[in-house]
Amino acid sequence: MGTVTGRQTGGARRAPVVACLWLTVLCLAAAQAEEPPHGIDLRLEHTPGELLGTEEAARYRRILDPDRPLSWEVYYPAGDGDQLPGVLVYISPGPSGRIDPRWRRVMDEMNLIYIAANDSGNRVRTNRRMVLAVFAVRALSRRFEFDASRIRVAGFSGGGRVASLVASQYPEAFTGALYICGADFWKKSRTPNVERLIRNRFVFVTGPGDFNQSEMRRVHQRYLKAGAGNSKLMVIPGMGHELPDAAVLTRALAYLAGDDPD
Repeated sequence: MGTVTGRQTGGARRAPVVACLWLTVLCLAAAQAEEPPHGIDLRLEHTPGELLGTEEAARYRRILDPDRPLSWEVYYPAGDGDQLPGVLVYISPGPSGRIDPRWRRVMDEMNLIYIAANDSGNRVRTNRRMVLAVFAVRALSRRFEFDASRIRVAGFSGGGRVASLVASQYPEAFTGALYICGADFWKKSRTPNVERLIRNRFVFVTGPGDFNQSEMRRVHQRYLKAGAGNSKLMVIPGMGHELPDAAVLTRALAYLAGDDPD
């Protein structure tokens, strides 16, 4: 997958108002789960009205048109075991949510469903990108069962910055976060539960050729100083401002799962 450079636009550093959004998603009953596919790509498409109901969707009218379809790209892992898969919600800096082909076997090995919104790149307003990331879980729950205790959020570049906002806003939902070549430290005044947040797990991935490397190091140190002790910095030799390969992703996700091979 090609490199996407530049900082995101639309007020990336301003935490948007999305109060009670996760509770809204949780309180809605999921549709009947269907027999899951294995090892395939698929697309989910719903309007906010379909996901939330007309009245609830109207609350987010300033962010999303209740009647305009939204779409997410999904990769369902190829595992055939009895354990429910977890979920990796990915936030892209570009317009497409499609998975990097190198990541499919990692999703298989880690038993994770990959899901990412389309039309949620750096040119899109931050509050909309956050809502699309949270709604991804709701959209997925209408089709498939998954392990709600293993929901992670990840993002690359400007998407990593948005992922760091999502992780700090919804620490009960996203118990692990992966920031790739982009992350911001949380603002305490806009973080509802810092005590819960610092108990989660975080991975910062960067490399010598990443123009955000110094900032990634600084934000990682701020996490540690704030008490988020389960925060790992991975500086990958030879890596630029780019997505990590399968081996690096495997190590990062293993850490989020509580298994640190290093």
